[in-house]
Amino acid sequence: MTSVEESLTVAHLTLGGTPRENIEAAAHAGFGAVGLRICGRRPGDPFATPLLGRPDETQALRVRAQELGVRLSNVSGYQFYPDVTLAQVEPVVVATAELRIPVIVANSFEPDERRFTDIFARYCAMARERGIRVALEFLPYSAVRDLATAMRIIEAAGASNAGVLLDALHLARSGATPASIGSIPSGRIAFAQLCDAPATARDPSDEALMQEARSARLPAGTGALPLYDFLDALPADCEIEYEVARADFADRTPGERALAAAEDAARFFTAYRGRARR
Repeated sequence: MTSVEESLTVAHLTLGGTPRENIEAAAHAGFGAVGLRICGRRPGDPFATPLLGRPDETQALRVRAQELGVRLSNVSGYQFYPDVTLAQVEPVVVATAELRIPVIVANSFEPDERRFTDIFARYCAMARERGIRVALEFLPYSAVRDLATAMRIIEAAGASNAGVLLDALHLARSGATPASIGSIPSGRIAFAQLCDAPATARDPSDEALMQEARSARLPAGTGALPLYDFLDALPADCEIEYEVARADFADRTPGERALAAAEDAARFFTAYRGRARR
């Protein structure tokens, strides 16, 4: 991989393994950083390698990443639903601090925006005490369906450590364009995720959009999303995470997926840099 790709983060969704497997796969493929899922999507969901409330495991994982020279970029933890309480999600913040990871991703399926804004503000305060930033990700199949809603919640929460996560797929499927990124106040972009997809969704239902996001993304440069414009619109120092969950790689190991992602990213960024020089 080139130096450009070594600056990329690889998403847990790209690799599909346990946290340790994903760290080792990222290192094997030459990625400089990796995002981790450390629990299920909601409290009570099964998780292959439990980390919450297990400081020995989080310390061992952190040490393994240090040994391999892989930076731990962000955590995906519990999502917010009407029955999820702050006490239930607090262990995610604690484990993130134990791992010394600077960002937690938050998603909401709570239809009451006022209630979510309140719990989101308290979640951010809990994270801020531990030096952690919270990245609110809008999903067109969730309660925070678009950029405008995400920014409204972030501003209403009044949390200095809150920012928005910009996913190229979700931006397109929510009806926005890269030009929309210009409306985001300076410092409110937590990081960005890169993948490709057809220009429009074959099925716009929530269920279909969720399945596309979780298992049918395309390698960058092989679809029709305006990815060059997307990258051009981001701040120069914005962290980019490569998030490509490929349906045709369902039976591959995390290591194989990481190598394929590295090759895809290298190919895409070579083309992107070449376009910029012309």
